[in-house]
Amino acid sequence: MRAVSLDAAGRPVVGDVAEPDGDGELVRVLACGLCGSDVEKLRPEFAGAVLGHEVVAETADGRRVALVHHRGCGACERCRAGHESTCAEFARATIRPGGFAERVRADAWIDVPDGLDDATATALEPLACVVRGAEAVPPGRVLVLGQGFVGTLFAAVLARRGDEVFAVDADPRRSGRAPDGPVDAVVVCAPGAGAAAFAAVRAAGTVVVFADAGPLEADAIYRGELTVVGRRSATEDAMRVAAALLPELELPALTVLPLERFDEGLELFRRRDAAKVVFVP
Repeated sequence: MRAVSLDAAGRPVVGDVAEPDGDGELVRVLACGLCGSDVEKLRPEFAGAVLGHEVVAETADGRRVALVHHRGCGACERCRAGHESTCAEFARATIRPGGFAERVRADAWIDVPDGLDDATATALEPLACVVRGAEAVPPGRVLVLGQGFVGTLFAAVLARRGDEVFAVDADPRRSGRAPDGPVDAVVVCAPGAGAAAFAAVRAAGTVVVFADAGPLEADAIYRGELTVVGRRSATEDAMRVAAALLPELELPALTVLPLERFDEGLELFRRRDAAKVVFVP
């Protein structure tokens, strides 16, 4: 089957790979979104990997589904406390080999709502990450640092629930309204933005870290009595919430390309000339 795999240098190459065997249902990939975490893995240590986890596929019985990327065991203390992404089982791949391929083996999925096209439905997985992250954001005046695709989803979800949302980005093409004073909470969606978050949040406020925020000054946390919360990834339950929510949100324009134009889509992503790139086999 055709897939994008990484060569010995960690560069993506379109070619033929073996069809996946083993456990899980074999499903036909309809579309897969490019995530920043995919781009971070374009390194030699991931040679041979087929990446992609924002996957919409068709099952053997013709259902359109969004695949669940990683699952906790659901029974351990961490899962029961809402920290599924720290469960020992969570690291096990549930999409094999990865979504930038014609077919994958999958362990779990949710149905795609009627009316969502395949490319738009790839947003269910990142939206589920945002749904889970937003649970840690207290209501009020909220600043979202970083307006990549996930940052725009955070801004949309928080505004929809009634928060006063400010959104800024280092790229002036994406930056929105900056706050006119301290905010109640900051969501960090841009690498290295921890210091900017601490500068913007009020005393006793909350900082939700959804990206590598860089070094965080412990003294600022101590003196400001800040609450700093880490959030990452999605859960199956969050995927179901996202499925109900996505049709009600306005998304940035998607750039849809065939797998054979992966290098082109990757360059658009890196130059920030595309809000979201989705590949179709």
